Amino acid sequence: MAHLLYEVKDGIGWIRFNRPEVLNAFDPPEVRRLVEVLQEAADDPEVKAIIIGSVGKAFSAGDDLKVAMEEYPQIKSGEIHPILDIVEDITENLQEIPRIIRKARKVVISCVRGHAVGAGFEVAIDSDLVVAAESAIFGFPESNAGMTITGGASQLLPLIVGLNKARELVLTGEFIDAAEGYRIGLVNKLVKDGEEEAAAEELARRIMSRAPLATVAHKRMLQRGVDSDFESALELEKQTITNLIYTEDYGEAISAFAEKRPPKFKGR
Repeated sequence: MAHLLYEVKDGIGWIRFNRPEVLNAFDPPEVRRLVEVLQEAADDPEVKAIIIGSVGKAFSAGDDLKVAMEEYPQIKSGEIHPILDIVEDITENLQEIPRIIRKARKVVISCVRGHAVGAGFEVAIDSDLVVAAESAIFGFPESNAGMTITGGASQLLPLIVGLNKARELVLTGEFIDAAEGYRIGLVNKLVKDGEEEAAAEELARRIMSRAPLATVAHKRMLQRGVDSDFESALELEKQTITNLIYTEDYGEAISAFAEKRPPKFKGR
């Protein structure tokens, strides 16, 4: 069951992740629901801006590894097809998020507190703007879980922070705090904890006060100015994940998580 919250208030569509007991980690139903709600908000003429936030102390801890841990034995036994049941489910839904945001004729702002890692980090950088509380933490732990990034991050992250910094974040898997995120241009506005939603709303309403057609035109112009075959980047992400699901290292990462020990990767 998806727990996502959605409400429209004074022209703003508020989307909030609501699985605080698992730091708002994503399972397949939650990602599917996020896609549905994002599209609903993007299509609603009463919604002039969209803010993505969360309930609890984290934005999102990314993919729910407990779900992956339960699925892996079924993958090995053939009960679950790794492509049809995983790559063409959660991965394609994660990739649909930036497509919707890029096409939306309104600004989309992520409002981050606590951890925004893995798929949670992807949603943040998919957004047009990021407001972060001082407690925000960003990172891609995929390299320590035998997996790779998706959600358009392979193209969007270098555009935001530069290629070398993107390499560092992705290849090391190390996390950065909100202050560093602000320094490198990942975060647009940095505020004290507890002020992030108000700051995101203030930013949204400032943009909403501008000429709507000009806002849409500027959004489109900026995207087209930096794009180079975005769909090819998404396809490469999916193919990479498809290949990695069959590796020993992915299985080792899941086993190590279940056994609460450091993984021992073999590069195969």
